[in-house]
Amino acid sequence: LKEELDLYVRQLQIVRVVRQEQRKGLITARLLGASMASGEVLTFLDAHCEYLASPLNVHRQPRGGTKEQSPEMLTTPTWHMESPKLLLFHLDFNPFFPLLYPSPPRSPTFAGGLFAISRSYFEHIGSYDDQMEIWGGENVEMSFRVWQCGGQVEIIPCSVVGHVFRSKSPHTFPKGTQVISRNLVRLAEVWMDDYKEIFYRRNQQAAQMAREKTYGDITDRLKLREQLHCKNFTWYLQNIYPEMSIPDLSPAFYGAIKNEGTKSCLDVGENNHGGKPLIMYPCHGMGGNQYFEYTNQRELRHNIGKELCLRVGSGSGSGAGSGSAELGECQYRGKPGRVPASEEWDLTQDRLIKNPGSGMCLTARGKHPAMAPCDLADPNQLWSFT
Repeated sequence: LKEELDLYVRQLQIVRVVRQEQRKGLITARLLGASMASGEVLTFLDAHCEYLASPLNVHRQPRGGTKEQSPEMLTTPTWHMESPKLLLFHLDFNPFFPLLYPSPPRSPTFAGGLFAISRSYFEHIGSYDDQMEIWGGENVEMSFRVWQCGGQVEIIPCSVVGHVFRSKSPHTFPKGTQVISRNLVRLAEVWMDDYKEIFYRRNQQAAQMAREKTYGDITDRLKLREQLHCKNFTWYLQNIYPEMSIPDLSPAFYGAIKNEGTKSCLDVGENNHGGKPLIMYPCHGMGGNQYFEYTNQRELRHNIGKELCLRVGSGSGSGAGSGSAELGECQYRGKPGRVPASEEWDLTQDRLIKNPGSGMCLTARGKHPAMAPCDLADPNQLWSFT
């Protein structure tokens, strides 16, 4: 837009355009804007957001915090406005971006494109990590930092913002999309303590960066955490998001599950949020749809986005000739509960994956992985974690 944008905002008088000399991305642009702003409250809105006629309702509190505007959904290309929804933003251990659910006002994380914060608190709490690049993870890093260092994140229902949900990103990444993983490693190393290992198990690119220490210098961010007397990540999980199911820090096995007969890996398939059959797919070593954990409770969990468990389908009881194997929402939610028989598995020394309740074993023979009478001589029933 350039000159056209300059001419347009000139008539608004109180608005001015500030540009970087070269493209450095969203994070650096926001820091530049914050340095030039003169008000007591900083409000950040992405270009694909439109503030609607409603009170901003930003409160300054002694303890500080961020105020998240409640987003409406704008659908393109019709620009139809859907009804406002009150949303809670919560975290997952991969892909490590907020997910949306109906909510009360306090929120474990927030979307980075529409929020307001006291200028003095923004500076006190450490603004942004200025060594993060382009875009990605900066909102989660600030969420952890605000909560762990004595602040709070609130969703303000009376403050409504239109947000365009696009089918794909319109932006390119000059250094490639690996900058997102680099940003996430920086926040994990500073704020997540031992729980960062859960994230690294799910993101091999991030894990490699952590091993090779190619995420830049985090000395200043660690000093900030110490100076602000911030709480640890265990406190955050127990007090800010206690309802979250935490994956095992040290599962018995994790990774892809490779079949001896097909030489391919167990895969949940695309957009399988439970209820769809699993598939066998060439092993790619990237985690994602092929990532499973064998927990200390003897579950086979696919903890990506949702807590999904491998289970024996109905009609696969003892004495049945064969049966289905399916993915469904995990029933075990911690003690004093227990894992149901349909979701309990033995990984035998002979490399069978056996369900004790039905007495049957997982097989890759057929169109989809299924249950069959155990047979050590059948290579389609032999599995191994890789």
